[in-house]
Amino acid sequence: MSLNIFRPRFLTPFKRLIKCEDFLVIRRNAGHSKWQNIKHVKAEKDLQRSQLFIRLCQKIKVAIQENGNNANPTTNYQLSQAIDVAKSNDMPVSSIQACIKNTQTNQEGASLYRYYVKGPKGSILMVTVLTNAVKKTRSDILHILKKVGGNMSDISLEGQFDKKGIILAVPPAGLKNIEEVSVDHAIEAGAEEVVEENDKLKFSCEVSQLHKAKTTLQELKYSVEEAKITFIPKLSRVSLSDDEMELMSKIIDRLEEHPEVVDIVDNIE
Repeated sequence: MSLNIFRPRFLTPFKRLIKCEDFLVIRRNAGHSKWQNIKHVKAEKDLQRSQLFIRLCQKIKVAIQENGNNANPTTNYQLSQAIDVAKSNDMPVSSIQACIKNTQTNQEGASLYRYYVKGPKGSILMVTVLTNAVKKTRSDILHILKKVGGNMSDISLEGQFDKKGIILAVPPAGLKNIEEVSVDHAIEAGAEEVVEENDKLKFSCEVSQLHKAKTTLQELKYSVEEAKITFIPKLSRVSLSDDEMELMSKIIDRLEEHPEVVDIVDNIE
């Protein structure tokens, strides 16, 4: 991916970043990320699956378990976001409530696990599953990798990722000097980084700041398209060739077909 960096004139080309109260601003040219385009198509495909409600319920359960079994959407923003996504996909309120209740009482005995898949050039997939049959699920994933490609890591690679709040927003119409103004707005909202990507702005912040950041951006007339809690890579993303991206895309396709896979994040550029 080609990166154009907004930076003051006094910074050398080797810096390739802006520091404004430890604030990092990166611009990614629109249309230059084949991997992001692949994932966008995959997201649309996922929404068409017949087991969509099951997957949405799994995301609700994960949000509760990851936040100390907190089933209150007022104090658990990850749960609030998962419920909003479920509602936007026409999941009945009764089904949402039943999902929350089942998680609280642990009627199904399912627990949260993560597996790590290593691909070419140091690429990593962090695969989150919700299962009550750990050995079988692990065996299933190993079988998929054996047929498609990739290798499962024997050790946890969670340290390669940070848990962050992410907001995808469209700036106000007619906003001038987006590069500079978006920095000021991001700092005001409590965000740590802003990335221009495909004519939109992606803000990242600490999980605890997600609600404040979203509210502040909306008050500043940004159109917030998505606000979520996810994992992002700590280090630079890995750049893959077309063939390598196709391989990783196939691996993700097969893994997402497994009913117990809730989420997959990667460090691919």
